[in-house]
Parts: sequence; structure tokens; C-alpha cells
Amino acid sequence: MPGIIALDIDGTTADFGCPISAEVSTYLHGLATSGWDLVFITGRTFTDGERLLQHLPFPYYFAVQNGAITLQMPEAKVISKCLLDKRIFPGMERICQDEPTDFVIFAGYEHQDCCYYRSHNFSNDLLLYLKDRSEAFFSNWIDLPSFDNLPLLDFPSVKCFGTIDSATRISHRIEKEIGLHAPLIKDPFREDYYVVQATHASVSKGSALRQLAQEIAPQKPIIAAGDDNNDISMLDEATIRIVMASAPAHLLATAHVMAPPAKENGIIQGLQEALNLIKI
Repeated sequence: MPGIIALDIDGTTADFGCPISAEVSTYLHGLATSGWDLVFITGRTFTDGERLLQHLPFPYYFAVQNGAITLQMPEAKVISKCLLDKRIFPGMERICQDEPTDFVIFAGYEHQDCCYYRSHNFSNDLLLYLKDRSEAFFSNWIDLPSFDNLPLLDFPSVKCFGTIDSATRISHRIEKEIGLHAPLIKDPFREDYYVVQATHASVSKGSALRQLAQEIAPQKPIIAAGDDNNDISMLDEATIRIVMASAPAHLLATAHVMAPPAKENGIIQGLQEALNLIKI
């Protein structure tokens, strides 16, 4: 019967910024050994996310930047990707021009996950926050005077950062005016800030999971676990949905299983309950 277990990282499989604990790693290893395919689907870049997963003692799939790139691990072999290009720039500039933020270009795995930004387009408060955030995420941020000579033809995603009101406006306008997928999530690094990660319209955690399932485990059950808005599409693809207790109320309302918080290794209890439901 084994199929796919799809897991968000931050706030689901591990507490924010922490590697997966030894207890969770051992439990997941047992599931992999019994035939389940494990896939971690995150908004993080490959470089940053792999830092949290590098000690896992089993093969797995890794979808980064909300599913824009999917890799087979530990080989780090790219098996699918869907990218953006510079045609989105005029629309993004129009959306950001009245906000205290600009958009940041995330270059992706094949370009060392560099982040390109224009510091002069951010408020001082946002710049201080982004400096602290980039250091916490071990990110390589490159300040450019303009994006006219950006050394990329395409890239997986762009991100905007801000308070709830600003980020909500940006998220809605990106989806309405440019047609990208742009979920709004609470930043686990600073809870008073929110992140909008925009990807190609066909890219989401759910589309990455659906494509992978069709290739490696068609017609098999899918267990998925998450804790925020960018996990909704992934949860929608699942046979059994695990939602962490820390999630927003509208996500909790969709859960088959509510798991204790990540800081308590709650994913173990959540997966055990999900497996019991699968067997019924």
C-alpha cells in the first residue's frame, strides 16, 4: 500500500530554522524503509533547505521555492522545474511602487541561490529586517542599482516582504494583475512580517506533488502535512491531510488529523494517526 508522504519543513517537520530532530529523522527513516516515498516541499531555497535535511539517512525528493524546482536526493538531480522571466518586471514594479518594499529575485539552485535586490527601493525598517533575515537564512544577497543587466535569463521566484496590510495587497495584485501564484504566509523569522513568494501560475506545492505522484506512485495514497497558506494546494492533493496545531483556523478546519506543534516533534503523532486512517 505505501505511497507518498509530502511534508512542509518549517513549523511542520521541524521548528523554524532547526534541522529535523533525531527522533523525527528516525521515524521518517522507518517509513522510507517500509516503502513510503518521502518528499519535502518548502518555500525555502535549495541551499537553505538542504542545510536542514542534509543528515537524513534515506533517499527523498525535495521540491523548493514552493515547487518551482524538484530534485531527487541525495544526488541533487533536477527532475522538474518551471521558471519565470523578465517579462514580469513591469507588472511587479507597478505593484511595488506605492509600497515600502520592492521585489527580490531568487535565482535558484543552478545559480547558487543568489538573491538580487535594489536596496534603494526599500524602507529603512525593511532593509534592517531583511539584513537580519538574510543572515539567519545564510542567503547571498546581491545589491544592484537596477535589474536592467541582471545576469539571469530566468529564475524560480520573486519575493516581497512587509506587514500584513502591505503584503496582502501585494499578494492579491500579483495574482490578479500578473497571473502568478503568490500565496501570503506569516514569516516564521519575524511574526510581525509576512512573505509573498510569487512563482509561475502553474507552480505550487500542490502541482509539484501532483506531478511527482503521477511519475512515481500513481493511484497510491498521499499523506500531506503543512501549517500555512502556501501548503493549501499540497493538502488538497492528499488522501489524508495533517495540519499542525499552530496553523491558521481555516487550515485546521480542513484537517483529517491535527498534529501537535513542530517544537514537540508533533509530526510523529500526526503521521501515526494518518497511517491508522489509511489502514481503515
